[in-house]
Amino acid sequence: MKACDNTSVGVVITDRQGRYLMFDRATFPVGTAPAAGHIDDHGSTEDAGRAEVEEELGLTVTGLTRVSGCWRDNRCRRRPGARGTGHDWTIYQATVTGDLTPSARETKNVRWIAPDALQELADRTVAYAQGRVTDAAFEAARGIEPVWMQWLANIAAIHVSPDELLQVERLTR
Repeated sequence: MKACDNTSVGVVITDRQGRYLMFDRATFPVGTAPAAGHIDDHGSTEDAGRAEVEEELGLTVTGLTRVSGCWRDNRCRRRPGARGTGHDWTIYQATVTGDLTPSARETKNVRWIAPDALQELADRTVAYAQGRVTDAAFEAARGIEPVWMQWLANIAAIHVSPDELLQVERLTR
């Protein structure tokens, strides 16, 4: 198994109607999220953001704006890296062009999600963190991937309390 490089990038994409381009992860970690991945050999965080959007969604990034980021102790499917378990995240808002051609290996159920539906997914993740939704039920009807709750709250895409974010954060470890 490959070692984690302890760096990740995430890319939030919205359309003219204010909807978010999201998908269910086909591999661990479970949840609905935007394009994201490790920096690895992509070079800069910008290069990695462009590459992840291309790899996962088949779209070409035409613009990137950094909107959030910091160190998070979230697990991934790789073995721990030199800094242990966690990632130094950089989150971008992107503009894109091209035809949506999702990766069958990395994505399921790619869709544009309206803000109210995104909030419903966030509420489901909070319920999961609070033990009101089982692992099996969350797998069957996913909410937001737990690590993404903080990033989406940071950009005001979802609204959750600080206590709820702390509860969800425990799911990432």
